[in-house]
Amino acid sequence: MASPLPPELADLVRQLLERLPEFASELAKLLSDNEEFYRRVNLTAPEELRKVCEVNLRNAFSAFIEGRDVSVESAHKTALAQAKAGIPLSAVLRAFRMAGTYTYEVLMERAIPSGILTAEQMLPISNTVWRIIDNYSNVIATAYTEFEADSARYDEKARIALIDGLLDGRFTKQAELDDAAKALRLPPAGPFVVLYADRPTDRMPMGAVVDSRRWRLVWRSLPNAEVGIVAVERATDLRLLREALDTAGHGIGMSPPVSGLRRVPAALRRARIARRCLAPGETGVAGFGDQPLTTLVAGSLELARELARDVLSGVLELPKAEQEVLLRTLHAWYAEGGSAKATAARLFVHPNTVRYRIRRIQDLTKRDLADPRNVAELFAAVETARLDPSLGATTEA
Repeated sequence: MASPLPPELADLVRQLLERLPEFASELAKLLSDNEEFYRRVNLTAPEELRKVCEVNLRNAFSAFIEGRDVSVESAHKTALAQAKAGIPLSAVLRAFRMAGTYTYEVLMERAIPSGILTAEQMLPISNTVWRIIDNYSNVIATAYTEFEADSARYDEKARIALIDGLLDGRFTKQAELDDAAKALRLPPAGPFVVLYADRPTDRMPMGAVVDSRRWRLVWRSLPNAEVGIVAVERATDLRLLREALDTAGHGIGMSPPVSGLRRVPAALRRARIARRCLAPGETGVAGFGDQPLTTLVAGSLELARELARDVLSGVLELPKAEQEVLLRTLHAWYAEGGSAKATAARLFVHPNTVRYRIRRIQDLTKRDLADPRNVAELFAAVETARLDPSLGATTEA
């Protein structure tokens, strides 16, 4: 609470209130002469600046007369309005200090020469003025911090809405796509790839893996995944991007490059399918179409599961441990191009053991691995088992 003014000084302040328009004009000129922002305001809206000065001076003089502090709530609202108007915080703080100094000097110039108060008696008033200035500076800074936080939240919501619009195909007009690209700092034309990655838990977020200083990209966090749109303007960009992602410790699906943002929804569908080409827990990058048959399986996993149960029915009737051995062997056999020797080395068994297991698989599935169609059917089935452990076995070699 401010200390009440001596009666003589209170009377003087009441007299000064009658000359407020004059003082407001002087303060407006002082601000425009010393602060670039207010100079521009004075050029475009001089009367508005003068009215703001008059309101603030009236509040200050009235507070002096009544022996109270100027309303902090009022200062907070004013500061928020100034922040929304784009007035720099530094300009507002300097202006407030100039206004406080001006108010004090107006009082001194009239109180001391008239003998109302001595310079020594004005000292407590000086302390009050500067205490108010300090308090208000804190209120103003707090209001600006709140505004910046609110703006950041709003900007983030707007950014997410733009990314969702691209991913959902909500933007159908080229002008909308161009505006979204500009706002998100993406190039207006491709190529682009879409990434679909596991939502990290204890691992580094994808946004930290792919450096935004190196790539032009945007990320969107979904409940169970992270989605990225990345510009790959040169052929080498795609290779470098895959190299960066391969060591990230995430399972990531990558779409083929698309020519523009209009194709992002289709690219997202392909990136999801590519991610399903990786087994649960597997890390690295799977590109859509890297392994065409695996991509087909991942693209219709429910149907593939149904067909795989039929193809592998004889194997799946075995005890789980035997299923696992046979499916692991078949998976390794395909990975090694059908070489019994290479498969044996991969599994640390004798080549004859591999041959025996392969013959047993053929007997149980009634499929001959010398028949190309049977080879394709069994490969699709064993890939389904690899991608979907619910079929009853682990198939990693």
